Amino acid sequence: MERVYYFLYKEILYSIYSTSFGTTNRNGQVRDSNPDKENVEALNSYPESSPKPQAFVVRSDKEMNLALLARCSEEGLTITERCDKLQKSLAQTLTKYYPLAGRFEEDNELLIYCNDEGVEYIETKVNADLDEFIHQGVPKNIELLNDLLPEMDHVPSSPLLGVQVNVINCGGLVIEIRMSHILADAFTFATFVKEWAHICQGTGTTKDCLPCFGQLPLLFPTRVLSGGQFSPPHNRAIITRRFLFDALAIAKLKDTIDSSAAFMSPTRVVVVMSLIWKVLAGISSAKNGHPRDSRLFFPINLRGKSYLPSLKHALGNFFVNVVATLEANESRKELNDFVRVVGGTIRDTSASIGKGNFNDVSSLVVNNHTKVGEKLGEVDKMDIYGCTSWCRFPWYEADFGWGKPFWVSSVSFDIAEIVCLMDTKNSDGIEVWVSLEENVMAEFEKHPDILTFCPPLQK
Repeated sequence: MERVYYFLYKEILYSIYSTSFGTTNRNGQVRDSNPDKENVEALNSYPESSPKPQAFVVRSDKEMNLALLARCSEEGLTITERCDKLQKSLAQTLTKYYPLAGRFEEDNELLIYCNDEGVEYIETKVNADLDEFIHQGVPKNIELLNDLLPEMDHVPSSPLLGVQVNVINCGGLVIEIRMSHILADAFTFATFVKEWAHICQGTGTTKDCLPCFGQLPLLFPTRVLSGGQFSPPHNRAIITRRFLFDALAIAKLKDTIDSSAAFMSPTRVVVVMSLIWKVLAGISSAKNGHPRDSRLFFPINLRGKSYLPSLKHALGNFFVNVVATLEANESRKELNDFVRVVGGTIRDTSASIGKGNFNDVSSLVVNNHTKVGEKLGEVDKMDIYGCTSWCRFPWYEADFGWGKPFWVSSVSFDIAEIVCLMDTKNSDGIEVWVSLEENVMAEFEKHPDILTFCPPLQK
């Protein structure tokens, strides 16, 4: 039996083929990626009866990183018992998210086999108390989060999912997860984490966590796209900082929006995203002595925007990248100018998706792929920024049985001009993670708009 899997990711569409069903049975393996870390086990994840496709055609090397910080409030469980529950429930979860336990084929990095190789699971002990590690609810040094991530090499034998459970002296946990963007977007990432937490609690699969990797490829035809891939330079000093927009700050920002504008009711994500773009465009104008054409790239989740209810919980990569465009001669003095462009881009794209069929949505992604590639090729002629929103995903619902996390975050990026938005725990504010070159970050932090709406945070 042949099944075609279809994934949408960044600049390219993938066709993912399954030539047969079945699974191999392999023992768990210890993967010693770092001799200073206690490598527990590469999990052997599938029961013998589970039917699974064996080969996927893919392309990309991106990853998503997440950190969950929790105080263990449940009495009666030792830290060893908690770690044991995490490990066993992860293995159970992988039986449903089987592509994540596959591997690249040795001689073809465009092929992934679902062969039960498992994932990377690591436990470490951090010689610090939680009070020393945390300041006012967040880490004292956010760069420290990078040191607590599982190490994953970009070679065919590397796992596609890594989990590192970091145990603090007082019993608190910092769970850091690294997931391949080849097979998953943020929606899939959040669904996986939520499902893992439910299984760890013993409550099982929830209605919103019914995993299915087969919907997208069965509905969309196979298409292969060509075009250059953008490779940002990695030899620059990149600084990542966290900025907090609380509910009051967001309300004040919305009050500055002209009520007569075409986009009259911007969401908090649109307002914050637009302000960040405004600040970066202002820094560029000051540096160059004149405004430059400016582009803001960001993804739009395709789930829930189509008339097809079956795609609401589809797993894989199901989004389209869009480009908000502001020419050098266009007005950019007010926040409203940026809100108009960002909000209009989202509105027009969502309208096209909502009234389109499968072919229309597929064509939209193809056309946007071409547009993104063209703009990235002009990086020397214009300013290009990337932004993604992880807001409204259930990160803070990930209760593994000893309380919900008190803080969830992304982790520092290694490329500049990248922005990530995440909800605060109470869901009314937004944390903004900004990665910039060191000299640009110095200007960004002292910009009047940032100082007005963001109280200084611990770096």
